[in-house]
Amino acid sequence: MLTRLDRYLLREALPPLLFGLLLYGGLVVVSGVLPRLQWIVGTPVADLAWWMVLMLPQALVQVAPIALVLAVLLVFGRLASDQELTAMQAGCVALRRVALVFVALGVLAGAVSLAVNQWVVPRANVAVVDLYWRLTTDRSGLFRLVGQQLPIADLTLTFDDAARDGSLADVRIERWDGDVLTLVRAERGRFEDGMVVLYGHRTQRLDLAALDGDGVAADTLRALVRLDARAADPDAPLEVTLTLSQDELIARYSGGGFEDARSLLDLARDAGDAVLPYGQRRLAAVLLQRKLAESVANLTLLLVAVPLSLGYARSRGVAFGLSLVVTLAWYLLLTFGQLFAQTGVVPVWIGPWAGTVGLALVGVVMLARLRAA
Repeated sequence: MLTRLDRYLLREALPPLLFGLLLYGGLVVVSGVLPRLQWIVGTPVADLAWWMVLMLPQALVQVAPIALVLAVLLVFGRLASDQELTAMQAGCVALRRVALVFVALGVLAGAVSLAVNQWVVPRANVAVVDLYWRLTTDRSGLFRLVGQQLPIADLTLTFDDAARDGSLADVRIERWDGDVLTLVRAERGRFEDGMVVLYGHRTQRLDLAALDGDGVAADTLRALVRLDARAADPDAPLEVTLTLSQDELIARYSGGGFEDARSLLDLARDAGDAVLPYGQRRLAAVLLQRKLAESVANLTLLLVAVPLSLGYARSRGVAFGLSLVVTLAWYLLLTFGQLFAQTGVVPVWIGPWAGTVGLALVGVVMLARLRAA
């Protein structure tokens, strides 16, 4: 049950929190648009606006911790400068009781960030990449995947051309089971509902271990070729189920410098997938830890914001300045920690947490000194 004090503090905190989300979130979106501005000039205004809206979920989960810091600095600073905190303490309202409202906001923001990262951000980021290629090239981003070897679970997909209508040409799918290679080649194909449908296909299975032994050439050839089957009808379809859709493949492998489109569970699965190369597993693990650290930062950065607001944030200008200092410190530690984790300088579970845990420790020390004073 919310008390009158809780409602009053929420009325004070929510406007600067929403302002911070829009301000910082807008800056993140604009920073993502500016490097691509030369490619999107001339696109319809409505489409461009929708593209920027699709970037907001990713931006908001990234800036939520610093928006909350700004709200705490503004509210606590005003309450302290207007002697309202002194009046509350005179009325037997402990400072930790006042801070509890902001702690609850931090916990709620962290939980929402986790949910958005799991269910909203992946779909939004996939749509961002898809719409970008349609705005800049007037076609699907499939053309960016031409010639690439696309790893999809235990398969590798390659195609040599992609038409504007989404059809593929000269498609190859490879799968290795030890020394046994299964190779599917097709004249053409198309992505449909989580699978690729192939036409004019031929499937071969080769046991390359047969080449290791000694024997006559005919026997070796029979041992090498386990299967050689081709479609009797060139128009007969072969459906191969994939773990990634067309849009997900485009989002992951088309380039362009966009944010990763995997959910938390997808990242956890890829981090533990022994089939994937080591570099891809480590990258997935680092991204997972970064997203978790960003969510937890909604709570831990309050440990810095509260003592700063009580000790220094006597005006809005000072509050904004302090929030920028905290933001810069956290972002730099997060970025360099992630970089060091990806390159193997520090363990995966340490790098992305450097900013979140480091500032939390600084906040604990500041709170202890404030209480001692």
